[in-house]
Amino acid sequence: MIELAYSRLRRSLGLFPNYATIIGTLIGAGIFVVTGQAGAQAGPSVPIAYLVLFPVVLATAVPYMTFLSTPLGERPGGEYLDISRTSGSFYSGFMALWFKWMAYIGATGVLALSFGQYLNFFIPGVNPIFVGAVLLIIFYFTNLLGVGVYGRTEVIMTGIKLVAIAILVIPGLFTIKMSNFTPLFPFGLNGFTSILPSIFFAYAAFEAVGELSGETKDPRKTMPRVFFFGILITMIIYFLMSFVAFGNMPFISLSKSGSAMASVASHYLPFAGSAIVAIGALMAFTSAINGTFMAPPRFLMVMSEDNLLPSVFSHVNKRFKTPDFALTINLVVALFLMLTGTLQYILSITLQALFINYMLLDLALIALPFMNKKLYESAFVKPSKFLMILSAGFSFGSLMFFSYKLIFGSWELILISGLAGSSVYLYSKLKSKEKIIALKESIEHEFE
Repeated sequence: MIELAYSRLRRSLGLFPNYATIIGTLIGAGIFVVTGQAGAQAGPSVPIAYLVLFPVVLATAVPYMTFLSTPLGERPGGEYLDISRTSGSFYSGFMALWFKWMAYIGATGVLALSFGQYLNFFIPGVNPIFVGAVLLIIFYFTNLLGVGVYGRTEVIMTGIKLVAIAILVIPGLFTIKMSNFTPLFPFGLNGFTSILPSIFFAYAAFEAVGELSGETKDPRKTMPRVFFFGILITMIIYFLMSFVAFGNMPFISLSKSGSAMASVASHYLPFAGSAIVAIGALMAFTSAINGTFMAPPRFLMVMSEDNLLPSVFSHVNKRFKTPDFALTINLVVALFLMLTGTLQYILSITLQALFINYMLLDLALIALPFMNKKLYESAFVKPSKFLMILSAGFSFGSLMFFSYKLIFGSWELILISGLAGSSVYLYSKLKSKEKIIALKESIEHEFE
């Protein structure tokens, strides 16, 4: 029997590192930066947008919770495994992760660069690109030195961030001026709906924690809980932070601030409190970078196991039990995009690339009970067929609506990226044709 690379990973993570990953990845730069920018388009209705998007995000998470509760949840690989094992389409699974990889590379690079820009407020004159590059290298080693090091680092950074958020929110609730919420929709419903795609970006990458399933204790039961409660906790925090922000500052002033939450804190906190909030904002960047850096090497490793990428991508470090080569490639590509100034092209399609990834998994969930009944019956989280179709359909329709607002500005790059991914897939398939055929034949017996 062939030993798969994921079996050489160290299964040692419990609940806290997983909760830290989903909350730490989600509460990143988005809430600290996007909130003020969204106010310029929608006024003080931004807190409502976070509430409105919660059912959309939860519906988008249902496929992850379902698939992670099946035997597929014992290993990383995410959408690729879920789609290929449900429908037998390796191409659809490959393309889902191809777009996801681009989205994560773009997000990791822009978070690192934004950290450098944000640091410039405290240390004038620092070079954001240099700071961002150093930060990426630091998190490369954090991830390389073992999943335990990754987990402890993420718990510490997320803990500091949550303390800072508490210092911002709790006093701020007592200084809110409800008059700041009038009018609630100064730019009408069109203004409100126009911010939903960018606000969704604050929820994007919630699925990154799923890539730790190969290193988590009892992942089939742990991961669905982490997804549900992690997203719920994040939504509550988003609402409270934005409610405090717009309740303490007029939306016009907030939209002009380069560091919205720091500006809000300065209204009612002493300097020490504002400084802690600023440190929390820096932790928001770093915890998100750590999470988005962690995920890609693990799904690249699984595609390598299925012969869709060179075998070196599935190499696991003997000492640290981490996918070292895939981590290195991830670092090199992110640094290249940042240092050459081409990061902006990837960033322009990041959100749309994630939407494509989510929509492909929605279709896989709808197909699951019909195309792979054995896998469906093996799930611990097993909604009825009606609920699966309803939630996946709601998610798919919502993401299509958001895509309509984004696609006109990015369709050329999406098309080029899709053609590039298809070329890589075709080359890999032709090179490993016999192995892939054998793998397809073995899948039907995989869940007996």
